[in-house]
Amino acid sequence: MDESFTIDEFCANEKISRSFFYKLDAQGKAPKTYPVGRGRRIGLDAYKAWRNAREAIAA
Repeated sequence: MDESFTIDEFCANEKISRSFFYKLDAQGKAPKTYPVGRGRRIGLDAYKAWRNAREAIAA
């Protein structure tokens, strides 16, 4: 089973606010999410891809 994160867990790990996450999402710059029940989760692969893309932009 793939590890996944809630949006709150992702925000805590990245030290960003939930509102900033949604700002990134509106700009198409947030990691891909998928629905689980009433919430959304971020898979480990999507998290890694997002992090790698941010690091590439910074380089």
